[in-house]
Amino acid sequence: MMGLRRMLPAAIAGLLAACGNLAPADPPVQVFQNAHAFGATALAFSPDGRRLASGGYRGDLRLWQVNPPKLVKSLPPHRDSVRAMAFVSPLHLLSGGSDGDLIIWDLESGKPLSRQATNTVSAVAAGAKRVFSGHRDGVLRAWSVPALTPLGEADAGAPIVAVSIHDNLVAVATESGRVALFSAEPRWLRDLQVEGPIAHDLRFSPEGNQIFAGAWFRLLVWDVESGESRSMTTDHTGLLNSVDVSPDGRQVASLGRHTDSAIRIWDRDHLVVERRYHAHDLCGAMIRFSPDGRYLASASDDESIRLYDLHVRSPERGPPSH
Repeated sequence: MMGLRRMLPAAIAGLLAACGNLAPADPPVQVFQNAHAFGATALAFSPDGRRLASGGYRGDLRLWQVNPPKLVKSLPPHRDSVRAMAFVSPLHLLSGGSDGDLIIWDLESGKPLSRQATNTVSAVAAGAKRVFSGHRDGVLRAWSVPALTPLGEADAGAPIVAVSIHDNLVAVATESGRVALFSAEPRWLRDLQVEGPIAHDLRFSPEGNQIFAGAWFRLLVWDVESGESRSMTTDHTGLLNSVDVSPDGRQVASLGRHTDSAIRIWDRDHLVVERRYHAHDLCGAMIRFSPDGRYLASASDDESIRLYDLHVRSPERGPPSH
């Protein structure tokens, strides 16, 4: 009887996942199969939205053209998994890996422009004049662009899992459940959350007044000025591993990690699901909107990179939204 009781929650979760993924869902417009052996781990759109960079579990890096979709070039690999990426200009890409290397790439030559050996990199964010990296040693580090000269650091108190930036404000989430705000120096300003659910993939809204993140089964939202937080139940049946906010601020995208690897598009004002996309075959890793808001890209352990055109809907789903 005890064994049956222990099995019931898992069975119910499985049924809920099945029901959620039976709801109408749109397919991708492009699938880059076998993009990264053993899984795609990181994504970043170029500022003009014409290219998409991706990183993989084995440290490999790829540069893709969005429309028409094709592989542009491969870059020399990291020595371990790529964990985070961000464009610092249309032709310069920042990548950080489990090998502790932080690299700015010249995409024309395909060679490193600058490199810093540091602690294991878990997150990066690019500002106008400097970039920030979060590390497994719990330190937030600031660097110059493009030389990657150290500009300062701050201790977040636990391994960092996410970093996001808006103007001169840097948000950091740690494995202890802390979510804190830092200045660009960086210097600690205040905590939004001292402890609680681990916030995965922090993302500022375009106006900088809200921060979104994923957690187990839930979508997390903070008001930056007041510090007030909300925790929204979702039909994801595991960890919301990655989230992003559309450039116009109207939508939030979420990607599941466990059980469903599903993709949901939320109305930001009402936090209700307004669109679904086909789930990946294996665990989801990262999801990102293009800068013009037209495309959505997702990466997964199934080794694929997928592109979704938000202006296209399946015939049975009605007209596209613009």
